[in-house]
Amino acid sequence: MKPEELIEFRKMLKLLQARLRGDVEQLQEEAFSGSEAGNESRSSNHMAEMGSDAWDLEFSLQLVESDQGVLEEISHALKKFDNGTYGLCEACTEQGKPEAKARIPKVRLQAIPHARNCIECERIKEKGR
Repeated sequence: MKPEELIEFRKMLKLLQARLRGDVEQLQEEAFSGSEAGNESRSSNHMAEMGSDAWDLEFSLQLVESDQGVLEEISHALKKFDNGTYGLCEACTEQGKPEAKARIPKVRLQAIPHARNCIECERIKEKGR
Protein backbone atom coordinates (compact mmCIF):
# COMPACT_ATOMS: atom_id res chain seq x y z
CA MET A 1 0.00 0.00 0.00
CA LYS A 2 1.25 3.48 -0.83
CA PRO A 3 2.31 5.73 2.08
CA GLU A 4 -0.35 8.34 1.23
CA GLU A 5 -3.03 5.63 1.30
CA LEU A 6 -1.82 4.48 4.71
CA ILE A 7 -2.02 8.07 5.95
CA GLU A 8 -5.63 8.32 4.71
CA PHE A 9 -6.63 5.04 6.37
CA ARG A 10 -5.00 6.08 9.66
CA LYS A 11 -6.83 9.41 9.48
CA MET A 12 -10.11 7.59 8.78
CA LEU A 13 -9.58 5.32 11.80
CA LYS A 14 -8.71 8.24 14.08
CA LEU A 15 -11.86 10.15 13.03
CA LEU A 16 -14.04 7.09 13.56
CA GLN A 17 -12.41 6.49 16.94
CA ALA A 18 -13.04 10.08 18.06
CA ARG A 19 -16.66 9.97 16.92
CA LEU A 20 -17.35 6.66 18.65
CA ARG A 21 -15.72 7.80 21.88
CA GLY A 22 -18.05 10.80 21.91
CA ASP A 23 -21.05 8.57 21.19
CA VAL A 24 -20.12 6.16 23.98
CA GLU A 25 -19.66 8.96 26.48
CA GLN A 26 -22.98 10.53 25.54
CA LEU A 27 -24.86 7.21 25.68
CA GLN A 28 -23.35 6.37 29.06
CA GLU A 29 -24.21 9.79 30.40
CA GLU A 30 -27.81 9.51 29.21
CA ALA A 31 -28.19 5.94 30.45
CA PHE A 32 -26.87 6.63 33.93
CA SER A 33 -28.04 10.16 34.51
CA GLY A 34 -31.22 10.56 36.47
CA SER A 35 -32.67 12.93 33.90
CA GLU A 36 -32.98 13.73 30.24
CA ALA A 37 -33.08 17.11 28.56
CA GLY A 38 -36.41 18.72 29.36
CA ASN A 39 -37.40 16.15 31.99
CA GLU A 40 -36.93 16.53 35.70
CA SER A 41 -36.62 12.82 36.33
CA ARG A 42 -36.70 9.54 34.42
CA SER A 43 -38.28 7.70 37.31
CA SER A 44 -41.96 6.92 36.95
CA ASN A 45 -44.75 5.42 38.97
CA HIS A 46 -46.60 3.92 36.01
CA MET A 47 -45.71 0.32 35.10
CA ALA A 48 -45.72 0.94 31.33
CA GLU A 49 -43.38 3.92 31.67
CA MET A 50 -41.09 1.93 33.97
CA GLY A 51 -40.93 -0.85 31.37
CA SER A 52 -40.18 1.66 28.64
CA ASP A 53 -37.45 3.27 30.77
CA ALA A 54 -35.90 -0.15 31.42
CA TRP A 55 -35.99 -0.96 27.70
CA ASP A 56 -34.36 2.41 26.86
CA LEU A 57 -31.60 1.76 29.40
CA GLU A 58 -30.99 -1.77 28.09
CA PHE A 59 -30.88 -0.52 24.50
CA SER A 60 -28.43 2.27 25.38
CA LEU A 61 -26.16 -0.14 27.22
CA GLN A 62 -26.17 -2.54 24.25
CA LEU A 63 -25.17 0.33 21.95
CA VAL A 64 -22.36 1.27 24.33
CA GLU A 65 -21.14 -2.34 24.39
CA SER A 66 -21.22 -2.55 20.60
CA ASP A 67 -19.39 0.75 20.17
CA GLN A 68 -16.76 -0.29 22.72
CA GLY A 69 -16.16 -3.45 20.69
CA VAL A 70 -15.60 -1.37 17.56
CA LEU A 71 -13.27 0.94 19.51
CA GLU A 72 -11.19 -2.10 20.51
CA GLU A 73 -11.01 -3.17 16.85
CA ILE A 74 -9.91 0.33 15.86
CA SER A 75 -7.17 0.30 18.52
CA HIS A 76 -6.00 -3.07 17.20
CA ALA A 77 -5.91 -1.68 13.63
CA LEU A 78 -3.91 1.36 14.77
CA LYS A 79 -1.37 -0.96 16.43
CA LYS A 80 -1.04 -2.79 13.10
CA PHE A 81 0.15 0.49 11.56
CA ASP A 82 2.96 0.58 14.12
CA ASN A 83 4.18 -2.92 13.32
CA GLY A 84 3.67 -2.59 9.56
CA THR A 85 0.91 -5.16 9.19
CA TYR A 86 -2.07 -2.88 8.50
CA GLY A 87 -3.99 -4.13 5.49
CA LEU A 88 -2.85 -7.73 5.85
CA CYS A 89 -5.43 -10.45 6.49
CA GLU A 90 -4.66 -12.03 9.87
CA ALA A 91 -6.15 -15.40 8.89
CA CYS A 92 -4.18 -15.58 5.63
CA THR A 93 -1.01 -14.58 7.49
CA GLU A 94 -1.58 -17.32 10.08
CA GLN A 95 -1.98 -19.81 7.24
CA GLY A 96 1.42 -18.76 5.90
CA LYS A 97 0.23 -17.17 2.68
CA PRO A 98 2.70 -14.75 1.08
CA GLU A 99 2.13 -11.07 1.86
CA ALA A 100 0.97 -10.32 -1.70
CA LYS A 101 -1.89 -12.83 -1.33
CA ALA A 102 -2.70 -11.89 2.26
CA ARG A 103 -3.71 -8.30 1.48
CA ILE A 104 -7.18 -7.06 2.40
CA PRO A 105 -8.67 -5.30 -0.65
CA LYS A 106 -8.72 -1.49 -0.40
CA VAL A 107 -12.45 -1.48 -1.09
CA ARG A 108 -13.01 -3.55 2.05
CA LEU A 109 -10.75 -1.29 4.10
CA GLN A 110 -12.63 1.76 2.85
CA ALA A 111 -15.88 0.21 4.08
CA ILE A 112 -14.45 -1.29 7.29
CA PRO A 113 -11.07 0.35 8.00
CA HIS A 114 -10.57 -1.83 11.08
CA ALA A 115 -11.16 -5.13 9.21
CA ARG A 116 -8.86 -7.94 10.39
CA ASN A 117 -9.53 -10.37 7.55
CA CYS A 118 -10.18 -10.47 3.83
CA ILE A 119 -13.74 -11.23 2.74
CA GLU A 120 -13.04 -14.90 2.02
CA CYS A 121 -11.49 -15.54 5.44
CA GLU A 122 -14.24 -13.58 7.17
CA ARG A 123 -16.89 -15.73 5.47
CA ILE A 124 -15.13 -18.88 6.63
CA LYS A 125 -14.92 -17.46 10.15
CA GLU A 126 -18.63 -16.59 10.16
CA LYS A 127 -19.62 -20.09 8.97
CA GLY A 128 -17.70 -21.55 11.91
CA ARG A 129 -19.78 -19.62 14.43
